[in-house]
Amino acid sequence: MTKRQLGLIFIGLGVLGAVGLLGVDLVGAGQFNGIGPTQRLGLLAAGAVILVGLTLLPLGDKPA
Repeated sequence: MTKRQLGLIFIGLGVLGAVGLLGVDLVGAGQFNGIGPTQRLGLLAAGAVILVGLTLLPLGDKPA
């Protein structure tokens, strides 16, 4: 596995996490209208995972 592949996996997981957290609103779970405090923290964590993935992409085909 290369660092580029690992970066793409991290980006994919971060995007899936963010979409999942926003999808919770469609189901109607939770007591907050809009984005609640826990969702904000989750979105922040998903954004951090995406940023880690983006930093791995330029490292190319080096082994992870």
